[in-house]
Amino acid sequence: MTDASGLAAADVLLDRLVRAAEAATTLGLDPIPATEAAAVIRARGGFPGDLYVLALAGGTGVGKSSILNALAGDDLSDTGVQRPTTTHAVAWVPAAHADATGPLLDWLGGATVRLRPAADDAAPDPLAQVVLLDLPDLDSVAAEHAARVDAALPRVDAVAWVSDPEKYADSVLHDRYLARWASRLARQAFVLNKTDRVTSGDLPMLRDDVAARLAQEHLPSMPILPVSAHGDLDALRGWLADGVHARDVVRDRQGRAATAALADLARAAGTDGPLPPEPLLTADRRRAAIDATTAAVLDVVGLTGLRAQAIAATRQAARGQGGGLLARIRGLLDRGTGRPERLADPQGYLLRWRDRGSLVPATLPVRAAIAEGLAALPPAARGAAAATGDSDGLVTRLAAAVDRTVTGPAASAPLPTSRAWPLIGLGQVLATVALITGVAWIVAGFATGSQLPAAAIDLPILGGMPMPALLVLIGILGTWGLSWLLVRHADRLGGRWADRLAADLRTGVADAVDATALGSLGAWDAARRQLWQVARDVPAT
Repeated sequence: MTDASGLAAADVLLDRLVRAAEAATTLGLDPIPATEAAAVIRARGGFPGDLYVLALAGGTGVGKSSILNALAGDDLSDTGVQRPTTTHAVAWVPAAHADATGPLLDWLGGATVRLRPAADDAAPDPLAQVVLLDLPDLDSVAAEHAARVDAALPRVDAVAWVSDPEKYADSVLHDRYLARWASRLARQAFVLNKTDRVTSGDLPMLRDDVAARLAQEHLPSMPILPVSAHGDLDALRGWLADGVHARDVVRDRQGRAATAALADLARAAGTDGPLPPEPLLTADRRRAAIDATTAAVLDVVGLTGLRAQAIAATRQAARGQGGGLLARIRGLLDRGTGRPERLADPQGYLLRWRDRGSLVPATLPVRAAIAEGLAALPPAARGAAAATGDSDGLVTRLAAAVDRTVTGPAASAPLPTSRAWPLIGLGQVLATVALITGVAWIVAGFATGSQLPAAAIDLPILGGMPMPALLVLIGILGTWGLSWLLVRHADRLGGRWADRLAADLRTGVADAVDATALGSLGAWDAARRQLWQVARDVPAT
């Protein structure tokens, strides 16, 4: 199409069809109806828009070729009693468009060209914008003839469905062709040939019966043109000369084809209603499934054990900076035993989550949610979607997501520390010095058998206490008290760290469950809404 408005309309149609194909693919539906319609629009835009192709389509012996010959006043297409007579397409082309029409006819599958000379008088030619294409019989015993018709119908701009009083109710015409193509054509007519064999009194009833059958089959309304190839063609001539413009015919044909393709996809996706499709799962139902699966996954990961590991690791770090002599001796004894790595290594504990159970039971809530969502999809869209809820595949994807979560930044956060720990460590040193000094003082006194000078210190309740004993008491109480304070402080920091780790893991696992298990539901919802939207955004024709 060459005019700006036609190009703009074609671009809009292409955008809708491309988006529809993407949505159909997401839903596991066949996108071919949309992609084929888009391909035809793109290709047709490269050919002349100032003429349109009208195909004569019909069954064996209905007189398509006779009608073409009668319109031309010459034997353009073979006729005869042998069936099928029309074995190849014949195109009657305005001579003025002979050169430009060649590529278009090649795209339509080729045809024998017969030129229509311009009229001698100054009167406008009513067929100046029309290429009449006589197709082979659509019900021919030769399979290649029907295949030729099937290849041409998606690409022609208009169709005259030719039949006669004997074959107008033929099932091949109605079930295979009208049912599929009538909704995709903006310009079409039902040409009832050989009416010269029908009495004038029966013709109205015959015409009414044709109209009733078309209505009963829910086909679009179209003119019913009673003609006789050997007599009266006025109805057909008048319809051909009714003043339509080729660009309008081409544009409207593309609009109808796109609308029908989009309607087919929307119907397959269950989004052909007047209102936008509801989400496959309500927000509350989705959140409940995510929360239940997240809790079950975290049970396998082991948040209780993680908390114990985090507190033990923090205690170990605290003892390294603020522990007393006994704590340091204990640390030396633990080296090489593997005990710290087994009991005080939260990162290693998380990495070993697979040793603590299977995720199969954990996936039950989201699998039930997926099954519930699938129930809202039409059967055509369930096949590919059902694979999302496959147990083994879901467990594999979820396990990989958990691996990414437990090795992420949150799980690898550094151990907490405190400026108070070195001060407590200094206090531990002083208490230890006091204890050692007091014990040494007492031992020296016993060893020498002498009375070492030791002033007595008056204490409340206890009364006078020798200095060596007081130093021992200070050392014992100081070491114990500072150790208790260090452990309590480390437990508080470790608990807070464990809470942060658990919160980060809970968020990460919930996000992983949402994306990995239920992400497809969101994609399906978006695709269904997109199909609903594009099916309603097609420009009116």
